[in-house]
Amino acid sequence: MAAVLERHMDGREFIVGERMTIADCVTAYVLDWGNENALIDGFSNLKAYFERMYARPRAPQRIAEAMADLQQVA
Repeated sequence: MAAVLERHMDGREFIVGERMTIADCVTAYVLDWGNENALIDGFSNLKAYFERMYARPRAPQRIAEAMADLQQVA
């Protein structure tokens, strides 16, 4: 599936359309896991997309909030 998404992201900034959507949030989360497990090595479009998503100014704050919410549920 990484190869399919790699081809899909060729020349695109976001998964769907010209703006970030929930599809980008979910995909970035999955790619984070994939990156931690070296599953997207060699996929230059996915690496660049992942880095763009996490470079967004509010990304670290939102990730921290999501992690805090998960810890409260557990």
